[in-house]
Amino acid sequence: MVVYNLVNNGIGKVVLTYSAELIRHGHKVTVLVGGPCEREKMDEAAVCGVTVSQLPDKKSDTLGYFKALRKALDEGRFDVCHVHGNSGMVFPELVIARRSRVVAVACHCHNTGCEHPVLHRVLRPFVPRLCDCMFACSEEAGKWLYGNASYLVLPNSFNLGKFAFNAEARAELRVAYGIDGDTYVLGNVARLNPEKNHPFLIDVFAAFHAEHPDSVLMIVGGGPGEKDVRSLVDSSPVRDSIMLLGNIADPSKLYSAMDCFVFPSIHEGLGIVLIEAQLAGLDCFVSSDVPNGARVSDRFHPIPLSRPAVSWAAEISSAAACPRDRSRCDFHAGALERFDVRSSYHILEGAYEAALAQGGHNEH
Repeated sequence: MVVYNLVNNGIGKVVLTYSAELIRHGHKVTVLVGGPCEREKMDEAAVCGVTVSQLPDKKSDTLGYFKALRKALDEGRFDVCHVHGNSGMVFPELVIARRSRVVAVACHCHNTGCEHPVLHRVLRPFVPRLCDCMFACSEEAGKWLYGNASYLVLPNSFNLGKFAFNAEARAELRVAYGIDGDTYVLGNVARLNPEKNHPFLIDVFAAFHAEHPDSVLMIVGGGPGEKDVRSLVDSSPVRDSIMLLGNIADPSKLYSAMDCFVFPSIHEGLGIVLIEAQLAGLDCFVSSDVPNGARVSDRFHPIPLSRPAVSWAAEISSAAACPRDRSRCDFHAGALERFDVRSSYHILEGAYEAALAQGGHNEH
């Protein structure tokens, strides 16, 4: 697996979840990282039996990174090199993998937007030519990177059971965080990046709080935008009712402490936290730009970002006025099966086997 960083974000979760499942089925997995590594993810990888190798930083030592990547792929004699990314910017890694000693090259798109849209448009036509198999976290992400080329949707799967609503955990966590039982908690779990749209999230909460003073906004996550988000919170008139919990390795029980989930992302590959939130029985108020593949229940409420914060707050207020049984969520027929890693894993393994059966691109 080749990733830019190994941190507590969507790609990090997917890479380690599938890597652990590959190992459980008798395979060996090495993750090559060209950027930041968080200690928690390194520890998680070690527990799963995943080998992590940190290469020179792709951004500060680009040439050193490319040389180290080629060396690692040649010396590792891997069957498959699976490159993860968000755009056509995976092109250099794919070229290096194609010219290395690996048998088959896979690419995996995790988003529908990027920081360098012009370069993406220039490079994306070359991506299918360099791959033996292509994956995407959603149909939208697949179209974004591969266009009309053939690809497989590989869901961001995980252990579904751990996110079910837990009344005991709700009570314990609210006591731990000093939240009264009747306080209404709006939640958000996301990497603190610009595309997650935290400024608008804070505006939505301010509008909601004006009508519901006994409310709290709980923001879970860390990342490069943490300083900016903290500054926004500090300057907000409702700052005393906003909780910045930082990076939490396993936020599964926190969903039980929340009363709704607000996710106004500017763009998303899928938004796996929305699946987690729905599993916990939360009404989810999401940007209409989030792929519909994240809709697995009747508690998914898409709202255009063109609508003002007060309009979002009004929709949340309507739901707050009619609370629903958190343990009785109506999931769409068959919607959750694809997010169960025990079943979706076979999509990955099958694609690997097909690529290898075709001989990949090299002769050994």
